[in-house]
Amino acid sequence: MYATGPKVGAIVMSAALLVAGCSKSSNEAAPSGSAEASGSAGASASPTQITIGSDKANDHGSKTVSGESSVEVEQDDFYFGPTILTGDPGQQLTIMLHNEGSVTHNFSIDAQSVDTTVNAGSEASVTVTFPNSGFVEFYCKFHRAQGMVGELTVS
Repeated sequence: MYATGPKVGAIVMSAALLVAGCSKSSNEAAPSGSAEASGSAGASASPTQITIGSDKANDHGSKTVSGESSVEVEQDDFYFGPTILTGDPGQQLTIMLHNEGSVTHNFSIDAQSVDTTVNAGSEASVTVTFPNSGFVEFYCKFHRAQGMVGELTVS
């Protein structure tokens, strides 16, 4: 005779959750620079968050842009992709911003007086300079608290 009832249902549900939690995989490389990863492996509905400066950022990868003069960066609800750009000390870079989100976003770097707003579905460009050492944080002034933060870091 087979057991039935609430205990069996709870056991089956627990086993299903265990399998789902263990099956998550990621092909993205770990972020570099000053960012530190955080988050949990079982939180597949939430983006992985990293720490940039004193802010939490929604991590959407990194890209090395050493020697390049321009790069495309996606703005979406609510992240920059890639989130971390790694370049050479003092390198100037034109960032082509593509707002693929459903709301207006922004790209700001306080130390460089960069403050550009991009409407949903629109594009803009900004020119930035990598620091001589360490990193410079950029953010969306409308959605910084939601994790829309990134960084320019040097290799």
